[in-house]
Amino acid sequence: MALQKVNVKKEKRKKKNYLLRITAFILLGFCAYGLVLLAKDPVITETVRYGTMEDKINCDGFIIRDEYVINSPFDGTLSCAASEGERVNKNTKIATVFEGKVDESVQSKIASINQRLSRLQREEASGNLMIGDIIQIDSVIAKTIEEITDTAYSGDLRKITAIENDLCRVIRQRISEKGEEVPSVSKTDELLAEKKRLEGLLGEGKKDLYAPVSGVFSSVIDGLEGYFNLSGRIGITPDVLDAAKNIKPPKNKNAAAGEGVVKIVDNYEWFFAAAVDSRWVEDLKPGSYVMLRFPDISDKTLDANIDCISEEKDGRVTVVISCMQFVEGIYSARNVNADIIRKSYSGFKIPLSAIRVREDGTSGVYIVKDSVAEFRNIQVLHQSDNYAIAKEDNKLEN
Repeated sequence: MALQKVNVKKEKRKKKNYLLRITAFILLGFCAYGLVLLAKDPVITETVRYGTMEDKINCDGFIIRDEYVINSPFDGTLSCAASEGERVNKNTKIATVFEGKVDESVQSKIASINQRLSRLQREEASGNLMIGDIIQIDSVIAKTIEEITDTAYSGDLRKITAIENDLCRVIRQRISEKGEEVPSVSKTDELLAEKKRLEGLLGEGKKDLYAPVSGVFSSVIDGLEGYFNLSGRIGITPDVLDAAKNIKPPKNKNAAAGEGVVKIVDNYEWFFAAAVDSRWVEDLKPGSYVMLRFPDISDKTLDANIDCISEEKDGRVTVVISCMQFVEGIYSARNVNADIIRKSYSGFKIPLSAIRVREDGTSGVYIVKDSVAEFRNIQVLHQSDNYAIAKEDNKLEN
């Protein structure tokens, strides 16, 4: 009997020791796991830099303009006398329609010449810089070279050609100041003569078209001229914009009797209309200041104002924005992608993962000072999915 009790005690002791070993093994496992996590995700420090963020929404919409369409008097071929986007006065000759079917190769050559003339005229228009002082010319040359370098470094290669043309023009003027002969590089007269010769091959039946009003010339007919009601912009609902996406431009490349071939655009005021989430415009109203940018057209940011906001439909509203600033290509564009910017914020750009919110609701970050982590309160001005802009303390109090 006594031997049996001794055996029972030994068994209990063995079980107890076994459980202790299992517990110790589990604790060691947790400790090892914690060390692995610590080694895998250590504390990271980052240098805070000054940055800018925009409260914006990206959307597709339509450019709306007051447009006067001129129809073709008969079937034939169109030859433009004005350049795309050129400002023309009333009664200015803007195009000629040649009657009947013409040689497509001649028509193609005339179209090519029109494009080259338009490009040359834009370059000449932007090249009217008059500098009389050699020292000033040298300063402009140096600044232009610096601008080319900065543009190449930023990766915006589209601007380099235009800047290069400006540089060549100023260098030619610098040579002229030294009394050396400057060869003319303008091909405008030569192209106009060739265009006149080709037009002579099209036939004698023709009709000149003149601008009925002053404005900007465009030969881009997309079928949406007159579709939007400018006098009733509040009625441009999301459904109206959705329907506009299904309207296709005319397929006929030649001039057709009674159909629009060119137009004059009012360059005083134009509008951009887009369907957006109604929550994004809750605190906006007619007259509110916003900014517009069209990434596919230009990187220029335009000042604009809210013109009107339609009634809500399925969580969407149409916001119509008015603008009177010019950006090249805007008068021939229609269905475009745009950034609507409510405000731009500047300050310290901080990762959201570094921001801590205390129990009292104050936000802040830990900074490293003398190898010690210290908490600093911050005022968040704006945040995105990954970063926040914190107000800069110019008084150096924080």
